[in-house]
Amino acid sequence: MKKIFYSVIIIISFTVFARAQDVNSKAPDFTAKDMDGNTVHLSDLKGRVVLLDFWASWCVPCKKSMPHLIELYNAFRDTSFTIIGVNVDTQQDKVKEFEEELNADIPFPVIFDKDSKIPPKYEVEGMPTTVIINKDGIIKYKEVGYTNELKEKLDKTINELISQ
Repeated sequence: MKKIFYSVIIIISFTVFARAQDVNSKAPDFTAKDMDGNTVHLSDLKGRVVLLDFWASWCVPCKKSMPHLIELYNAFRDTSFTIIGVNVDTQQDKVKEFEEELNADIPFPVIFDKDSKIPPKYEVEGMPTTVIINKDGIIKYKEVGYTNELKEKLDKTINELISQ
């Protein structure tokens, strides 16, 4: 019985450790085209705080988080902060429909990743997933979902990283 107990503890510890490796590790680089046809290289953004937002049009929490992301982008657009959206819908017109539902244009670059090539690099397990990368290219925050508590954590993390 003790062996089973210790085996379970080791497996749980390894799982927690494996998930925790994402934070404080180097952000995987990628190159992709945004919806406007511009090439986005994550490595070109070194020296800036980057929020990666993995989302889909069918995702209800994504609809709740997007107005906050637009607000953040507009508030910090003249600083060392930027946002890159990574949309994983299979049809590009869903992005425009999403904007129409929000009654807002998304002002930051959105990569249409219908083949979901970028999310596995970040071990995205649900929508939305928010990843914040510091100026040195290190992942400092990763969260799945969106709530008012997460909104406060995002604001605090971004402010701290911009001031560093």
